[in-house]
Amino acid sequence: MKYFENSVRDENLIARRRQRAKEQVSAYALLSPFIIVFVLFSLLPFVMGFVYLFMRYDPYNLEATQFYGLKNFEMLFSTENAMSREFWESFGPVTVYALCTFPVGTIVAFVLAYFVNMCPPGYKFFRACIYLPSLVSISIAGIVFCNIFGPSGSGLLNSLFGTDIDWLGGKPFQDDFLRWVIILIVCVWLGTGGNFVIYAGVLKDIPKSLYEACEMDGGGRWRKILHVTLPGMKSTLSLTMFGVIVGMLSLYGQPYVLNTIENENILVGPMMWIQKYLTAGLEYAKLTGYICAAALVLGIISAVLGLIQRIAMADRNHGDKYCAAYAKYSDLKAQSVKYKGGAK
Repeated sequence: MKYFENSVRDENLIARRRQRAKEQVSAYALLSPFIIVFVLFSLLPFVMGFVYLFMRYDPYNLEATQFYGLKNFEMLFSTENAMSREFWESFGPVTVYALCTFPVGTIVAFVLAYFVNMCPPGYKFFRACIYLPSLVSISIAGIVFCNIFGPSGSGLLNSLFGTDIDWLGGKPFQDDFLRWVIILIVCVWLGTGGNFVIYAGVLKDIPKSLYEACEMDGGGRWRKILHVTLPGMKSTLSLTMFGVIVGMLSLYGQPYVLNTIENENILVGPMMWIQKYLTAGLEYAKLTGYICAAALVLGIISAVLGLIQRIAMADRNHGDKYCAAYAKYSDLKAQSVKYKGGAK
């Protein structure tokens, strides 16, 4: 009897192992296309780029390819090299652009989230419409906005109003202000949906009792926003701010799709600098290691900003922040009442 029980137990164990093996094979079979694509188009280029960092690659004579050490980095940080100066100067436009995009995008997303959080009639429809642009690719957005702000005869605005405004033209960084405004609109339009979802979630987490207490103390809508809502969203605003900065460092699609012939070689960021010389042909192929070094530096800068962002988001105890914010407001209110009583 005991032998029979052990035999049945062993057979069940073998059956379970076979079933588990079949499930594992099926799982790997389903994952294999993704793994192959990841290895070929992400991991392998990354490894090759890391190797090229320390090499001088010669596409005309592969045998002449030699170990270059840290000379690519020396060239990148050299002020005498024109390409290096161009790389570091490309951080200027995106920094200014990030400083413009963040407040505009934040205000738009916050106002929309605050409005939807009040649950007006049809708020679910508005919520879906606000998030919808986040699902649109940059290429499609570029086509749409080029058709809207195109030149006379093809642009929707110029055709409607009978004007001949060159929205997307002008010399780079001289008289192309309108083009930059349109790029700003595109960036805000594409990014508002994500920020809207974040802000709407934070607004829902704010305890209603704090708003009620503020209202009992005589606080109106603006005081509620200033002393309860905004202090509680401090860490969330830090999150979106660093997200905008990191996104601007990799800015490429919006200026590219809203480009004109005379702005063809314009550089508005380090990512466009990297793309320009990587696709410049065999003329710059010998500088592949140098360009990979620039890409690594850009990645390190983005990683440092991401680390700062994570530190800023470390304190996620929103309840304490709301209580502290309202305690500060109550103290100010008490001091004001005390001052008025003393004055009488």
